[in-house]
Amino acid sequence: MPDEPLVSVLLCLYNGEPLLAPTLDSVLAQTWHHFELIVIDDGSTDGSGDVLGRYPDPRLRVYHQENLGPGAALAAALEKASGEFIAFLDQDDLWHPEKLAAHIGLHQRHLDIDMSFSWFVLIDECGREIGLRSQRYRGRIGFRGLLEDFVIGATSNVVVRRAAINEAGAPDIAFRRFYDLELCLRIARLRPDNVEAIPRDLMFYRRRSGQITRDIDGLRLEWSQVLEKLERIAPLDMAAAGALARSNMNRYFARLAYENDRFADGLHLLGRAFSASPLHFVTDFRNALTAAACLAGLLLPRRAHRQLESWAGLHRQSPWP
Repeated sequence: MPDEPLVSVLLCLYNGEPLLAPTLDSVLAQTWHHFELIVIDDGSTDGSGDVLGRYPDPRLRVYHQENLGPGAALAAALEKASGEFIAFLDQDDLWHPEKLAAHIGLHQRHLDIDMSFSWFVLIDECGREIGLRSQRYRGRIGFRGLLEDFVIGATSNVVVRRAAINEAGAPDIAFRRFYDLELCLRIARLRPDNVEAIPRDLMFYRRRSGQITRDIDGLRLEWSQVLEKLERIAPLDMAAAGALARSNMNRYFARLAYENDRFADGLHLLGRAFSASPLHFVTDFRNALTAAACLAGLLLPRRAHRQLESWAGLHRQSPWP
């Protein structure tokens, strides 16, 4: 491996033993070989270190620190990174073998692109597709567009120029849930339409028990804190796009409530989405689809509801017996 790899893959780890090996395998199997994989073990107390010890690959660099939270772990990983490009990866997500090659090819063709993201597929704890996919966004997008609707969806599908991170600033460690989303938004503010989608499923986003997306109330609280910060640093954009941002994010929270069998909470959150931007709400089919799903879960017998999900191609793991 060259002394200065072109790409630094950053993986922030905390008690990820059960699903860590497939994630590492998916990185080390990339067709683009010119990368380093930096793992920050943020005070794990399980067997994550033993899993890492089974990988002698010289591209893998492991650092240990006391548990400071994911934002601080990402900041530490950035300090260790030497690549011109930074790729983010969560400890339980998976990459398609051609992911890095696709991103680097895009960035080398378009020097004005600071950040790229791909489509992705949702999988369960066993790696099986559950019938959900990311938005099929195509083309470029900027700060206001991402603020209104964060079509990136998850940051394990993101590759960023290191120079753009240096310009935008380090991750805000005050955020424990949306530290990566907030950083992506600040990068998107640097220049107009400096983010581009790769229209391919190049990442597999895992839904599992104990995941941070189960904590809907915590996510809602921190999202409001992110918006408060954005109102300070981008007041004009927030005045133009803040209502739509609140509406779309409340729909996202409603979808999470549905996935957690909290159907009444999902409908309540959709009510918040309507209040934030009524006209947009009634013209976006995703709101009607989420409302129908929550109503079906609330009104139908459990067996009938699960059968309806199966017919629709959705195979999710319920958090309840």
